[in-house]
Amino acid sequence: MDQNVTTIKRYFELSDLASHDSQALRDIVGLFSSKAVVEGANGFIADNPTKVATFFDHFFKDNQDLRHLCQVITGPAANYTAEWAVAGRKKSGQLFALHGFDTYRFDENQQICFLQVKIRP
Repeated sequence: MDQNVTTIKRYFELSDLASHDSQALRDIVGLFSSKAVVEGANGFIADNPTKVATFFDHFFKDNQDLRHLCQVITGPAANYTAEWAVAGRKKSGQLFALHGFDTYRFDENQQICFLQVKIRP
């Protein structure tokens, strides 16, 4: 299997754990290169390792329980897209369900160097 596809699937597996597992959170951050850019669905852009770690720390503090399904699609020029659906519970207790698409690019070390998250209306 394509290593980048494996990394994307691992990202979603870890995302289901990271709200309650600090090692899973560290492992997610470790999937990203030191030059990674993350564009969150909320418009936040993390463009250095500290901002990437902070982005995920805040995300998993706000989203206390998550369950993802995903399907990875490979594209041209080392672009990958993951269609995903998630059900979860916010820190407030509010339940939610979302559907969206992530776009990924990888560096020569097979680390994520770009992630853009888009929620489908």
